[in-house]
Amino acid sequence: MVAIEMGNQDQPVMGAGLQWYAVRVMRPRNPNRRTALIGAEKETYRDRGGRICVRPRKGTGARVYVPELILRRAGFSVFMPKDMKWRRVNRFAPEKKLVAFPLLADWIFVGWPRDAARWHELCALDVVAGVLGTGGRPARISEKQMVRVMRDWGGGKQAPDHHRYMRSHREFEVDDVVSFADGSMEGCPLRVVGIEGAQARIMVRLFGRETEWLVQSGLLKRAEK
Repeated sequence: MVAIEMGNQDQPVMGAGLQWYAVRVMRPRNPNRRTALIGAEKETYRDRGGRICVRPRKGTGARVYVPELILRRAGFSVFMPKDMKWRRVNRFAPEKKLVAFPLLADWIFVGWPRDAARWHELCALDVVAGVLGTGGRPARISEKQMVRVMRDWGGGKQAPDHHRYMRSHREFEVDDVVSFADGSMEGCPLRVVGIEGAQARIMVRLFGRETEWLVQSGLLKRAEK
């Protein structure tokens, strides 16, 4: 990764289509402010003090990542692959929903017309930390490569449906080694031989022989590698 350099990069590159680059963005100082809600309908309510306040109406609007939003508002074309994972959105409710996370941490694909000189505008944005390059020069990504990237990652990388029943950050698949999250068998390695919705089939060694158990997936966690 190299910092964006000026000089000859300001000269316009003539031709049709877009020129794309892999841009590294700054991590937010406040990790809880990674996203912003846009396009949400508003509703009024009274707080505990009786004052009238305004808040987004639940279920409206779209949540986007702040660097992505800033780059789009600056007029750049942006593509950010997303990793869709099952997460609890309310600590008081056990249900999980698909939540989008950046698939490539701190990296976004940014493009603009090939006949436009926009390096100064890109560098002026506080969210930009640098650009992927080689030999001290930004590495342009061809439109053919970007089409392939968008085709492969356009729908996002979505976690399997059975992950919604598992412990967050400790999800597992068939043939993985797991253990019980707590109890007398916590820490004992167990092999997963099947997954059926909210349940997992594991092999448990008892009295010198292996026995197959069907247990709730939420009782297990993937073993640390």
